[in-house]
Amino acid sequence: MTVNTIKLRIERGNNMSTVIGLKTNKGVWIGCDSRASTEDGGIRPIVAEKIFKNGPYLIGFIGSVRGGQIVRPDYFTAPKKVYNWPDALITQCEKKHCLAQCEQQTAAMLCNYIIGDTRTGKLYEILMDFQMNEVLEMTSIGSGSDFAYGSLYTTKELNINGEERVLIALQTAKYFSSGTGDPLIVKQLEIVNTKTNKVK
Repeated sequence: MTVNTIKLRIERGNNMSTVIGLKTNKGVWIGCDSRASTEDGGIRPIVAEKIFKNGPYLIGFIGSVRGGQIVRPDYFTAPKKVYNWPDALITQCEKKHCLAQCEQQTAAMLCNYIIGDTRTGKLYEILMDFQMNEVLEMTSIGSGSDFAYGSLYTTKELNINGEERVLIALQTAKYFSSGTGDPLIVKQLEIVNTKTNKVK
């Protein structure tokens, strides 16, 4: 296993950008900003598409742009079983030379991911140390995540839909976090009936 040794903190908010996942009784949404920036805060004028589909999954990511590129359908076949994602990511990161080594001397990747499964309507997060967690209600990753969490909590009792809540949370993160910028994108998970292959 070839890895680059760097100082890396395994946590949700270590990287620039903001990606949000929200699950309610009316649907599942993933939202992201579109800013690309450097470690010293410089803005990169590039297209940074942080939400995309691969197989039955809707995926959002923060961190290394390359780390997002290598799990796009052009380069990566998403695992059929959702809990095989961590092992598949380890293999793909090693294959594409995108593994790093954190201060704890364990292998890590330079991205965090939020994944929605269209077959079940379930939402997951995969963090830099490859831990995978099912999300019960909400999650946010990236430098604006704390602000997004606060916004999602305060809009919980308001009479607005999930898409609006995620957009407000992204706007809040953009206001307070320099690593979050326009355009802000929100996509709803299209939950598919696996027996009929029709969107519910």
